[in-house]
Amino acid sequence: MKNGQQFRVMATSIFTFCVIIVCMVKTSLHTNSCTDNCTNLTIQRTVKRQKLQYKRNITIQSEYPTVLTQSYKINNKDICKNISKLSCIVMVYSSPDHFERREVMRKTFLNSTFYKQETIRAIFILGEVYNSSLQHTIEQENLVFQDIIQGQFIDSYRNLTYKGVLGFKWISENCRNAEFAAKIDDDVIVNFFKNFQHLSFIKFKRRFLMCDKVNPNLYPIQRDTNEKWNVHNDVFKRMLRYPYTSCLGPAVFISRDLIPILYTTASMSPFFWIEDIYLFRNTSLKDSSFSSPRHQSERFI
Repeated sequence: MKNGQQFRVMATSIFTFCVIIVCMVKTSLHTNSCTDNCTNLTIQRTVKRQKLQYKRNITIQSEYPTVLTQSYKINNKDICKNISKLSCIVMVYSSPDHFERREVMRKTFLNSTFYKQETIRAIFILGEVYNSSLQHTIEQENLVFQDIIQGQFIDSYRNLTYKGVLGFKWISENCRNAEFAAKIDDDVIVNFFKNFQHLSFIKFKRRFLMCDKVNPNLYPIQRDTNEKWNVHNDVFKRMLRYPYTSCLGPAVFISRDLIPILYTTASMSPFFWIEDIYLFRNTSLKDSSFSSPRHQSERFI
């Protein structure tokens, strides 16, 4: 009888132990399964959230960099230095081999000695060239005149945006004392006598541009690769015309406070090769004044 009771007690203990083990195993399996499922769910949600975030931030695809980093191959820092009254700094887009044009401009309307009460300085903005002989000639020219600013980008028509940004950068760093700035091409002659007579008010203006103004939704975006100003289909997607107010033409006159703003905006913006649209679009000039009667701007050039 005693042995039978001991056997029943032992059997009950073994059964209870087995039940506890089974419950612990089931609980462990359930916990691991939940952990794995929860982890997978968390990863899925994170990936989904990241995908949505990137989808919102990236709006266009472009073969060009999104930030322009400009440095100098040739620099002349002292052009505007120690000038008590600098009326205008002129940035000239010039092709590397246009030596004669630069010489004519220096001897004529960019010659500061022609203006009695005004002082003018000019920089000629160039890109890099593949021809070592041409580069040597440019360097010799710069030794004589010390007015060449050459950037570290290939000089080409589709790199005019780089020239503009480099010019804004240089003026922001080295020529804050100019009363206003002008951007011109090297095939342009500017009548600075009339300029100083009629545009003297620019020195008192804030965030002011004078140019051949183009209203938004006026000029068509050219997609045909055979066209001179063709634009890739990934840029300005589903748009037929440029949505910005911008400047066209060979000359732009800019109040001095606007130059650093233009440079900063360009440095943070996705690259676009048509520089008139890129540099002077109204997205960066929301509070700026555009003055552009065609007859008024044409009388200065």
